[in-house]
Amino acid sequence: MNQQCGENHFKMYKKGKMWLCSSIATLLLLSTLDATASANTEQVDDQPANDQMETQADTPHSVVNVAAVNLQDHIPESSGIDQASDLPTSATSDANQDSNATDLTSDSTTQTNNPTDQISPVTDQKQGVPAATPDQGPVIPLDAYSQSSQSDSGNHVVVNHDIDLHNLQPVDQAALNKIDYNNAAPAGSRWTYHDFRGVADSLVDRDQRYAVPVFDAGKIENLPAAYARDAQTGQYEHLDIWDSWPVQNPQTSEVVNWHGYQLVMAMMGVPNQNDNHVYLLYNRYNDSDLSHWQNAGPIFGYNASPLSQEWSGSAIVNPDDSIQMFYTQVDTSDDNSNHQKLATAMVNLSEQDGNVVINNVENNRVLFEGDGHYYQSYPQWRATNQGADNIALRDSHVVDDADGSRYLVFEGATGSQNYQGEHQVYNWKNYGGSDHQNYQDFFTILHNQDIKSRASWANAAIGILRLSDQGKTPTVAQLYTPLITANMVSDEIERPDVVKIGGKFYLFADTRLNRGSNDYAWQKANRVIGDNVAMIGYVSDHLTDGYQPLNSTGVVLTSSVPINWRTATYSYYALPVAGHDDCVLITAYMTNRNYVAGPGMNSTWAPSFLVRLNPDNTTTVLSHSTKQGNWIWNADSQDDSLLVSNNIDFPTISEDGAMGYEF
Repeated sequence: MNQQCGENHFKMYKKGKMWLCSSIATLLLLSTLDATASANTEQVDDQPANDQMETQADTPHSVVNVAAVNLQDHIPESSGIDQASDLPTSATSDANQDSNATDLTSDSTTQTNNPTDQISPVTDQKQGVPAATPDQGPVIPLDAYSQSSQSDSGNHVVVNHDIDLHNLQPVDQAALNKIDYNNAAPAGSRWTYHDFRGVADSLVDRDQRYAVPVFDAGKIENLPAAYARDAQTGQYEHLDIWDSWPVQNPQTSEVVNWHGYQLVMAMMGVPNQNDNHVYLLYNRYNDSDLSHWQNAGPIFGYNASPLSQEWSGSAIVNPDDSIQMFYTQVDTSDDNSNHQKLATAMVNLSEQDGNVVINNVENNRVLFEGDGHYYQSYPQWRATNQGADNIALRDSHVVDDADGSRYLVFEGATGSQNYQGEHQVYNWKNYGGSDHQNYQDFFTILHNQDIKSRASWANAAIGILRLSDQGKTPTVAQLYTPLITANMVSDEIERPDVVKIGGKFYLFADTRLNRGSNDYAWQKANRVIGDNVAMIGYVSDHLTDGYQPLNSTGVVLTSSVPINWRTATYSYYALPVAGHDDCVLITAYMTNRNYVAGPGMNSTWAPSFLVRLNPDNTTTVLSHSTKQGNWIWNADSQDDSLLVSNNIDFPTISEDGAMGYEF
């Protein structure tokens, strides 16, 4: 019988509030957060097996090194955070239909259309528009009386939306007539502009249901196994570690017991170097001691090149005990543009004298490079990129459906089926709020050059494809319309992770809000919190469609401390908890890379913590954690002494610390 998550040994935060010192509210945090989870690399020389598929890429996200913040080794203990008010409801879901999939095993070929519309230069029309407020943008008068207007072509009529046309400039009246209220482009479930604002509001409010627990900086250690030979130089170095994933069972999502070991793959590299490669770490199964982890070395050996990198993915065990690794192969030779490709390899392991050894790697090959129709291809991106467009095809997560079919869920960008472009600003389905709020947001976007540009480029997607079989040399059998899209809203939603619990599929993904178009929302998060990262989540009865946002807006986790603190976390990854069908264990790395928290403070594995899945599709962060680097919740793993109360006065952030940090 399953025990309820939170019963007996689970205890919620006490009431209270957690506020940063007033100095945080005045921080000038800049605009491109370069510390992303998927900036890892190494060379793989195999060519794509399917010539019909083309390659994709994404920009790396390195952290700029800044002066260290003077952190207290021990933050005073206190109570907790108040629960904020309920979030506004939203989110439009367009479920995938059979017509929104392409079978690559049939005679039909995948479309490789070029972009259907280019992004034209944006203009900043500000005549007659009131000045913007710091957190909301310009206030457009929309509530005078109902009006109707018809475009010159007669194709659309704007009716009864309480818009006083007399208060609008001609350019704004013309813009109203360009709104597409019935866009039919397949989009899966949309993460809307309204949802994005809701996530940002939850972050700024430090809503206790979603705020990442605050950990004691004085108790955080570097991962001992991260002192290892570097893949590129072969020299022993203190490596950063970031995106990590265990070898899992694709049917249950549970961590596999491989001959008494738990196996974890991780992106690692020398700080402040273009050094991003995947390593294998191991520990005895159920061992919760951080110091017991061992490093078997880089998966693809030494003498690696920064021109060919490996980024994150997933892994499972084959019937012959080999490991089937799914990862991101990244070619940076094209002017450092990060040409990303979904790849796979078979890793042969053995146990020798109590050590796990990488014997060799076989069948290393590219699976998918973008088709242009469902998912943006590298040539599509290259043809129009002007420096502001984020390319993404990475982070493949393997999962089996109930019928035994095997799928990869991955981060991508929408293709010509629902492509990026200025037309997305006029797509009403991207907004998601009330009519009044949508019109307010519409005019805010039109009258802010940066927001309009970001909205035009934004086309983040969580994609899905079906593999041909469960063998060691899989190919892509079928492509589908993305599960989640964020056209006009965000250009990056990464590290998707599917967990099957209680007969449902829970889909989680990470995002940095400053990859989004709503400048006012993420800039406020930077001022108030000092960071803007989050995990979003969805749930469905079916793996391939029908996802609904958790907590109405998709918010599951929000950052709690500034980005250059020792205890800042990211790259959240959810795992099931044995014996519980109502919670997940959240793993993450801690301390952003390149010594941003101070000399000797490498990126390391964070303590893991629990999130309860409530019956009404809401979630709650629980005030319980594990020791650092735990992937399995058990009686020995819990260590709440690493938590500190959220009702604390944070140390003042020095100007040399957070100011000047490049977001």
